[in-house]
Amino acid sequence: MPLTTGPIENTGNQPANASSVHVKILNLTGGQLTGVVRVFRLNGTRHLISTTPFSVGANASGFVTRGLGNSPQYEVEIAPNQTGGLYSVYGRTASGVIITAQRLVHSELTEIL
Repeated sequence: MPLTTGPIENTGNQPANASSVHVKILNLTGGQLTGVVRVFRLNGTRHLISTTPFSVGANASGFVTRGLGNSPQYEVEIAPNQTGGLYSVYGRTASGVIITAQRLVHSELTEIL
């Protein structure tokens, strides 16, 4: 079932606003875990910025990093093709610093239909 971060505000962050979003994927299954990460620009109309497929080997981890294009608000949607994964999402500055206020662990993501 797809997961979402919900809307994330991307203004007034310290040390800076996020220029990219990093999605960490942990595959706890004995087989390949595949799916898609979608990033949306918000602030009025929901606009798709990127769609990135992922494939993570058995009992392994991987990541997807996508640019945010100066989005004042954004949302990340993770749509795995099967169960067995854990996910976390981090907003990052242009220099790669993680923005603590934009860190979501698996239990903080919301299942969507």
